[in-house]
Amino acid sequence: MVIGLVERLDEAASELLAYVKRGEMSSVEALEVLSGTRAVRGKLDTVQALAAASVAGSRNHGDGGAHVLAEGTGMSRRDARSQVRTITAVGAMPAVRDAVEDGRVSVANAGRLADALDKTSAAEVESDGELLAKAESLSPEQFAKEAKRWTAERQTDDGEAQYRRLRARRTVRVWDGDDGMVHLYGQFDPVTGRRIRNRLNRDAHGLLDADKKHARGQAAAGNGRGLHGADEGQTRASGEMRSLKQCMADALDHMTRGTAGGGKPYADIALVARLDPDTEKLMVSTADGDPLPASVIERLAGESSWFALVLNAKGVPMWKGRNIRRATESQFQALMALYGGCAGCGEPDENKVHAHHMDPFAWGGGTDLDNLIPLCWGCHNNIHDHQWQVVDVGDGKHTIRPPDRIHHGPARLPDAAPLFGPAEHGVDAVPGAAALFDPTEQPADAATRSVSGSSCREGGRAESGDGGWAGAGAMPGGGSRAGPSGPQAARDTLRRARAALPQA
Repeated sequence: MVIGLVERLDEAASELLAYVKRGEMSSVEALEVLSGTRAVRGKLDTVQALAAASVAGSRNHGDGGAHVLAEGTGMSRRDARSQVRTITAVGAMPAVRDAVEDGRVSVANAGRLADALDKTSAAEVESDGELLAKAESLSPEQFAKEAKRWTAERQTDDGEAQYRRLRARRTVRVWDGDDGMVHLYGQFDPVTGRRIRNRLNRDAHGLLDADKKHARGQAAAGNGRGLHGADEGQTRASGEMRSLKQCMADALDHMTRGTAGGGKPYADIALVARLDPDTEKLMVSTADGDPLPASVIERLAGESSWFALVLNAKGVPMWKGRNIRRATESQFQALMALYGGCAGCGEPDENKVHAHHMDPFAWGGGTDLDNLIPLCWGCHNNIHDHQWQVVDVGDGKHTIRPPDRIHHGPARLPDAAPLFGPAEHGVDAVPGAAALFDPTEQPADAATRSVSGSSCREGGRAESGDGGWAGAGAMPGGGSRAGPSGPQAARDTLRRARAALPQA
């Protein structure tokens, strides 16, 4: 029976669609179609929500049918949740339910009544005839404001709880869209939102007015100064008249420029330039791989302090960073672009990763890209506490590997090392020679370097000391960075001590 009813509904809708597509109806008939289908839509929305709720209830989904509704109708999860919530709420208010099913109240306005129900009661909503009349006559935009005002008037705490709820829901999301654009979405409490909107409106209209003045020939060409400088000059050079929405975007961009307290930039970016070995052409992009034209690079170079990671076609770094202790945000982003996360375990969350000095800063190691490796705190602790070693894996990249023997426990001096390497088997050890080993002495082999130091990404990441003991090990292929107190250093010292003994 149910299938038959759905088929009859489909036949009637198909017949109506064919009639409308022929274009033979008058404007009066078109208005009647809109009015009549409004009631049909209210009934269909109710049918869909109730059917989905029936399925969800019988299968213990626990979501009121939102998932089933989204899957069965193809609507978004957000719209499905909203529809289920609205129909469920109006079910507790018979007068509102009848108005929705008759088409007198739109589903959108019914949703606003559902919001009011959450903060008052069904009896209060249904007993207010003026509110229901406005739900029938006002547009969704107009009724949303009226419903908020009506609800606030009935709050015993003057809306304090409502404001706290709104404040708790504040959020901002940023993501890369499939269209190549970076998308920004935010929602704020009324005070914060109004402040942001006022600032953007003020700055955007300033940019728009500057464009209009230029178009009328009342202003000189952009000189790169003041609020409108760089973007204004670029707009004038291209002959583009920005829309208000474009000016809003440019105003938001201006808010991230300049410096905050202490001379630190409000926002920093990393640029990655890859050198084509055949054409010797630089291909510049952001750390995420989005290509940038030369004009953008030139403007960034002229108006900000920027840092670029230069790679060849194989990804080998060809340019170093600045010689400061903490890695800058740009350096950190460049490391993340090169490694994709922690060089040890691959952890991709940049909030859990920091820039580590392979050669300790206290021992002269620079805060340069060829001396930095991104490590999460777990892998960093493996270096300090368990003598893991940084190993060159080629193409300018490194990883960490455990030593031949993993020593558990706090950082300490390494255990006694073998007196001689494999090539020295058969040579007797010199009794007492180990006492000549000076653990503070730097190794003679310049290729043997400590891995104990660390540096942090700028912006509050904690630091750990550069002078801690590092374990050591063999250097397969000359790639392992061992500590100065490791077996190689011990063997070097023992050889010198043995050579100094009087010959028998």
